[in-house]
Amino acid sequence: MDWMRFAPAAWMMAALALAGPATAQTGDWRSAAPVLPLQGAIRPITAPVAIGGAGWGPWRSICREQTTRPGRPPERNCLTVAEIRPEAGGTRLILVQDGTGLRISALRGTDGRMMEFAALRPDGTAPPADEGRDALLAAWRDKFATLSVQSQRLGNRQIFELPVTGSPRGMPCRVEGASAIAQRQVVVATCALELAGPMGRAGAPMEVIIAGRMAVDVATGVVVNQSYATRIERLSTTPEGRRSSVGVVVTPSRVFLE
Repeated sequence: MDWMRFAPAAWMMAALALAGPATAQTGDWRSAAPVLPLQGAIRPITAPVAIGGAGWGPWRSICREQTTRPGRPPERNCLTVAEIRPEAGGTRLILVQDGTGLRISALRGTDGRMMEFAALRPDGTAPPADEGRDALLAAWRDKFATLSVQSQRLGNRQIFELPVTGSPRGMPCRVEGASAIAQRQVVVATCALELAGPMGRAGAPMEVIIAGRMAVDVATGVVVNQSYATRIERLSTTPEGRRSSVGVVVTPSRVFLE
């Protein structure tokens, strides 16, 4: 088991605040992950599938939903894809965050690389520096990076990685097979990552496990759906160096394009 020191991303902070006294975990916590909206069964991949080649698809929104409290509706944050413009070697996207009006210019290469990701004024010029906006932009940049698999061929049970904010390596994903979402062909993979280290303002020791399934659009390499659960356990350390659990929280999340 490989553990890494991990600087927490903004999306994790709300969940950390909810980790109260430890409670019994019934069943497999991974089952809390939302179900992928697949059309039909997952089919075995008999020959490697070429991923990517197009800069973008028909999607007009990028949304993230996270359930932070049982029994309550998930919190939802979205980017609207306001413009899609083909450019040499890629596709230019103008993204607008719902609610805040933050405008972003993103350039995604046909090979799946994120070439640009910057704030934008309505007149097309770059805005002056702003600490709050720049932090929000950085959070969306990190999330957008996890939506791309660079051009490659994926075979049955092959392992590839998705970027993880603050981690020196990506999240390993193993190919399960092929299916479809919204009439587009996808490769389905199971992904998991374990992280540990001091987190939060107090630097409390934490152990984090992320597990879920991803669907990668074959034509573009865009991850059109990420459905996962995150288990966060806060620990205390005795003077003798022994650790015990202080609190556990499991948060279902999904990131999807429509």
